[in-house]
Amino acid sequence: MIAKRNLPPAIVSEGSEQLIHKMLKLTHVRLDRENIGEIDHMEVLGPVTNLYLQQNFIEKIENLESLMEIRFLVLSGNKIKVVENIELLDKLQFLDLADNLIENLDPEQFPKSLMILNLTGNPCFAKNGYRLEVIKSLPRLKQLDGEMVTDKERREAGHEIVSESDEDSDDDEGLGDDVDKTDSESYHKSLDDVLRLSADLISKSKNRTLQYLSSHDGKMAAIEEIRSQSRQEMTSARSEVTPR
Repeated sequence: MIAKRNLPPAIVSEGSEQLIHKMLKLTHVRLDRENIGEIDHMEVLGPVTNLYLQQNFIEKIENLESLMEIRFLVLSGNKIKVVENIELLDKLQFLDLADNLIENLDPEQFPKSLMILNLTGNPCFAKNGYRLEVIKSLPRLKQLDGEMVTDKERREAGHEIVSESDEDSDDDEGLGDDVDKTDSESYHKSLDDVLRLSADLISKSKNRTLQYLSSHDGKMAAIEEIRSQSRQEMTSARSEVTPR
């Protein structure tokens, strides 16, 4: 499935040696909407940075420990109940877990490297103190559930407030000593792209929810109309057979 979705048909049909070579070079892997029930066989992949697994039937986050280069992980629209097995993915910056079944959240299960996190559409999202609890555990978090983390929230969470230039400098240091200005600009452009993509994903998630609610309301109205007509017909039928 990984090969069929992410490699040209000609390479898939060429044979195992060429196939393995190409699989080990994949950085972006798309497996969304494939009716997948569990995450498996990730060890056959190489330096994957982006993994898309949204809109499947996944119940558990697992078998991702081999993807130590992953930065962007989308698991929205699944059946996940617990956040687990990702705390060691220390390069992960973007995580989308929207529209799952996560009720009790343990923020310590998130890698500290996260900058963008989306948990909208989960039961935990509606709990009092949820947002501050998450921000406390993730000092590098810039965006939570489509909203930027404010300095006020950082203070309430007990984090030190640094200037934007200092923060950019810290991010640059994390890229390595041999990074030049061009690499730094590319890094921040990449983060801007991730922020835009995050907003787009969250917008789509909200639109899906609104469409579902609209469809649900329409169906309920139709059912109520049928029931009303049925009651009227029954009342009419009884009146016709009632002896005078």
